[in-house]
Amino acid sequence: MTVEIVEVSSCKRDLAVEVTAEEFEREMDELAREYSRNLRVPGFRPGKVPLNIIRQRYGGDLQKEATQKIIERSWKNAMEEHKLRPLAQPAVKDLDHTPGSPLKFKMSFEVLPELEVKDYKGVAVTLPVAQVTDENVDQELERLREQHAQFVPVDGEEARDGHYLTVTVDGQFEGETKTNHEDDVTLVIGHPQTNAEFSEHLRGAKAGETRVFEVTYPEDFHRKHFAGKKVQYAVLVKDIKEKQLAELNDDFAKDIGSESLEALRSRVRDELVTQARQNAEKKAREELLDSIMQRHSLEVPECLIQDELEAQAQRIARNLAYQGIDINKTAIDWKKVFEEERPRAEQSVRRSIFLDAIARQEGIEMTKEEVDAEFEKLAEGTSKSAAAWRAQLEKEERIQGFEQHLRQNKALDFIYRNANIT
Repeated sequence: MTVEIVEVSSCKRDLAVEVTAEEFEREMDELAREYSRNLRVPGFRPGKVPLNIIRQRYGGDLQKEATQKIIERSWKNAMEEHKLRPLAQPAVKDLDHTPGSPLKFKMSFEVLPELEVKDYKGVAVTLPVAQVTDENVDQELERLREQHAQFVPVDGEEARDGHYLTVTVDGQFEGETKTNHEDDVTLVIGHPQTNAEFSEHLRGAKAGETRVFEVTYPEDFHRKHFAGKKVQYAVLVKDIKEKQLAELNDDFAKDIGSESLEALRSRVRDELVTQARQNAEKKAREELLDSIMQRHSLEVPECLIQDELEAQAQRIARNLAYQGIDINKTAIDWKKVFEEERPRAEQSVRRSIFLDAIARQEGIEMTKEEVDAEFEKLAEGTSKSAAAWRAQLEKEERIQGFEQHLRQNKALDFIYRNANIT
């Protein structure tokens, strides 16, 4: 057997393997002996079936299994001998085998490209001054009013634009006998996210009333299951509520923990200033890292980009689940999502590679005390203890990624502390 590692690019490698016909035949014979010990063939005692009979009857299976064993063994030996550190399992390609001829194949895999980061100290960056206007404070106060809004039943009134309706929906697609039933659906009459025909047919309804109507969905409707179809609905209005905002005064301020409206305005301003400073510093840090990366050429491994895209898809799915949305009932075009998210994913992976390299060059590591402190921060404001968070990440096999993220942040802190900040 001959093995050669071919450097395709800075992060792509091919493991080219050639196995002589004699070696392959020996592998086939060994497998045939295993088959002989375990198979029952009429006319032969167990374990006494001639190898030529085994090979005649199971030749195709033997060849496939022998090829797979050789591939696995080749990869394992190459990993140990050449100390390979692949980022993912290899892909087998160019498999070529004719009976009586050598077995040839390649295994393609990706590795982290070698990177020595230069000139990452004393990099110039401008830190914007954190500015908060009266308008910003007013907008935040309005957001607080919205956040603490009360939803008050409007007994006896007819539903109109802006009203919040809780309804039970029974829908039947044209040509189908099955009825789709949904309880406690909340919608807002006249809201852009409410189907216009629903708003039209439910205006004027009262609590306890059932409205029956038909909706024809356009061909390009975002929920593919409904696109181009006609649905007969029976909608029971269970209750009608309207949103009421508290008056912006001292009483409202006291209700949310401030002594007076003036004290609330001051608290809001301080929080906005802190947030603006944090955002400005975050932006400056990103600009620092981007400036360093622009001075270096780096090929990003495709498998890491795909991992990042998969992680983003999982985040989208989790966010939808938190909102009570069934991912299986949404018409998400994942191909389009991946295309749109790819530049961000590639940039994220690139930043991680650079920060890992700088951490390595500076000998930056996370101490046990630092990791424990981060778990304490993670536990703040949640129902879980720091130990419970650690146990969850260990169970989900995310602890290594968590610590790597902390190490990268520490490397970014190092860059920022050593930057030339204006």
